[in-house]
Amino acid sequence: MAIIGFDPRGVAMKIARSIAFWLIVFCLPLLIMTANIRWGVSEIRLYEYGFDKYQISQATGIDELELRRIAQHLIDYFNLKVDSAQVTVVKGGEEFDVFNERELVHLQDVRALIQLDYWVQRGALSVVVICALVLLLWLKDKWRILVKGVLWGSLATLGLVLLLAFWAVFGFDQLFLLFHLVSFSNEFWILDPAKDYLIMLFPGGFFYDAALFGFGAVILQALLAGAIAFGVSRSVSGEGKVN
Repeated sequence: MAIIGFDPRGVAMKIARSIAFWLIVFCLPLLIMTANIRWGVSEIRLYEYGFDKYQISQATGIDELELRRIAQHLIDYFNLKVDSAQVTVVKGGEEFDVFNERELVHLQDVRALIQLDYWVQRGALSVVVICALVLLLWLKDKWRILVKGVLWGSLATLGLVLLLAFWAVFGFDQLFLLFHLVSFSNEFWILDPAKDYLIMLFPGGFFYDAALFGFGAVILQALLAGAIAFGVSRSVSGEGKVN
């Protein structure tokens, strides 16, 4: 016996809209944050900025051209273009391998973490695109749920990143330590700044600056996405009133 007034198709579409909305809200922060991590990993100017600011050439005795070659090699390694993180450079007229075994193991772990970031980015992008197509082509929503999802996803991104940025500004060492404890299952990330080139090349200040640059970029992108979504939402609402 059919229930009077019950519309299975309408209920299914309402559930689909709700699922698509919350997936966009959840995946947009992941997409924006992982995209900025990917940019930072592959942006050689960020490495060069750190080398220059923290006078890495003077601290290590490696000239700037060789430092740039190290940075480019690490970028290629993180992006699976070369098999080993080891790089040979010239210092004082002699060639030497920059990293020891402990550092190489840690760099391998870092690469695995970066590749995970890339996969999360691809997954988040795929989910957002699929949800957008479902909303626009199947559910015929005329942008309403999509822009609402983008708006709330942008707000979620802002909230999360502002919290992390506040933590970084007032307790970066604690945040950095927690990140390593959560991200790595071994202690190869504990290095000696007196002899391990990896930490000499990238001191704590470098990661602090990189984190603030990243947080700033995410905040600007979230604000832009939110502003566009808000503008489209107002436009759509206005059209609805006219009609």
